[in-house]
Amino acid sequence: MHRGKWTTASFWCGPLVAATLLAGCGGGGGPSAAAPADAGSGATTDPGTPGTSSNDDDFAFPEDADPEVAALSFVQDELLARIAPGAEPDDLAAAYAEAGAAVLKDLPEIQTTVLGVDPDELAAVAGELSANPLFEAVQRNYLYEPERTPDDPKFESQDYLELIGLSDAWEVTTGTADVVIAVLDTGVAKDHPDLSSKLLGGWNTFDDSGDTSDVLGHGTAVAGVVAAASDNGVGIAGTTWESPIIPVRVSNADGQASSRAIADGLIWAVNHGAKVLNVSFAPLAGDRTVLQAAQYARNRGGLVFVSVGNSGRESTAKSNKHAIFVGATNASNERASFSTYGPFVDLATPGTGIQATTRSGGYLSMNGTSFSSPMAAGVAALVWSVRPELRPVTVEEILAETAVDLGTPGRDDSFGAGLVDAAAAVEAAVEVVEREDTVAPEVEITKPEDGASVSSFTKVLVSATDNEDIADLVLSIDGEPFATDTAEPYRFVVNTRKLAKGSHTVTCLATDVAGNASTPTSIRIRVRDSASGSGDSAADNIDPAVLIDFPADGSTVVGSVGIQATATDNAGLARAEWLVNGATKHTATISGTRVVVSFVWDAASYAEGKYLIAVRVTDTASNQAVASVRLIRQ
Repeated sequence: MHRGKWTTASFWCGPLVAATLLAGCGGGGGPSAAAPADAGSGATTDPGTPGTSSNDDDFAFPEDADPEVAALSFVQDELLARIAPGAEPDDLAAAYAEAGAAVLKDLPEIQTTVLGVDPDELAAVAGELSANPLFEAVQRNYLYEPERTPDDPKFESQDYLELIGLSDAWEVTTGTADVVIAVLDTGVAKDHPDLSSKLLGGWNTFDDSGDTSDVLGHGTAVAGVVAAASDNGVGIAGTTWESPIIPVRVSNADGQASSRAIADGLIWAVNHGAKVLNVSFAPLAGDRTVLQAAQYARNRGGLVFVSVGNSGRESTAKSNKHAIFVGATNASNERASFSTYGPFVDLATPGTGIQATTRSGGYLSMNGTSFSSPMAAGVAALVWSVRPELRPVTVEEILAETAVDLGTPGRDDSFGAGLVDAAAAVEAAVEVVEREDTVAPEVEITKPEDGASVSSFTKVLVSATDNEDIADLVLSIDGEPFATDTAEPYRFVVNTRKLAKGSHTVTCLATDVAGNASTPTSIRIRVRDSASGSGDSAADNIDPAVLIDFPADGSTVVGSVGIQATATDNAGLARAEWLVNGATKHTATISGTRVVVSFVWDAASYAEGKYLIAVRVTDTASNQAVASVRLIRQ
């Protein structure tokens, strides 16, 4: 389907909001009726009318299954396309031209391209690209707007610091200048007396400039919570006293931050030395582009902290191992009424009556998960100041294992692992003996099958598991490196028309962040003439989709546990296979285009530890999809 040349759409910007510091910017409050566009973009849609294109029925964006995401505004003339590793530039150029999309910017670290499209064709273009094997996923460039609920402007005490044991923690460490914190927000006021000495050179990913001045005041408040200059006789005490701050402005003039700008900011910050990265916007738990950037940051030694949001409602978003989502508590160690809750919540810290810095040079008491997240981030910086050699996974485990259990015993949806305990965390960091990671990843090529006859564009799907984090997967053809994938799900595309006819060996090797390499796994494929065979031009090249409905990722189990998933396909499903740590445990024949599949895992027969339970579904054309959940056997 050929479309006209993409052109920039005109747009109208609504009136700017008052230049008052507006707190609680954990997100979820809903954007204004006329949301301003991202840099270089056209109009944004109103909340409640996502995708104003008349072609909306052509394609359903998977993220919109979450009502909070469906209510977001988005950049109406942009799409974010994740490129399948192995896709070649000339093939991509042809796909863009055919769909009527223009490349605006590349984010090569996460294999993503920002595309400009005609706003009236956005959904249709997304559907066309999603059906193309050159692309792993296509999403809207969502806009995340801070909630705006200022609290008491009177400066009060910081008693909440005692709720997480910071005074005792400071007896052990007040931080170190070697642990750099990135604040991805609306900018930071460089002349605030509690911040001016703490700021390093930053960047503005909204318009790709060095202007990191604060356009709203929210970023200055977040920066003060995480690392205001302390013990200086001025203002407030930051969570960590010594860590410098890299300001990364990711928002437009009204404080809205797009998926693209946040992801770009995470990549820029970790590439410029940030160890701890804070993002106080929401709801980000289902944003694939942002989470892939968080994985990139983690694989390079950083930890990303994200506010859960201020909707006060339950979210169905699943947990994600690449970012730490932080909720808010009140003075009574209860969940703050505004704090979003659900399976994705990892930790909690105080979020009511938080003293923060303002861009006017003063101080303000505020509420919001926007200020809970940087508090947890600051404690992570304290842990790293004690033991700078610790791996991100160890710091994360220390925060979770030393947290004070609140609410339902064990992990729960309101507090995650519990209330952060800074004193216990830094003490544990002093004593912890970090285990050496000598466990290599396990890899399996799940598609195509060994000996398969292929032609045209062929997808290669890989299942990879590791006890910690996988850094990358390298696919080789006939012993020569072909493409690298750095983020789940692992899949490649091979244009077999550029290979000689006959037999070829496809090999995959995975390496984790500790440098352990898997045993290479290989299959043989036979390339045939694309004009031969049984109608390749009409072949079904669309993968099925599968999502695990329950239990939530990271759940703790004891005995038998039922695991349920929903599989869908455009043509017809054929098989569902359940795996435990990569080993097949149950296979079932299925049919139809939408099927609910289930598996009962007898956890009692396994030793205590973490297990990856995966379901792999295959359609009648041998296309496959995999979904997984990590469970903790106690």
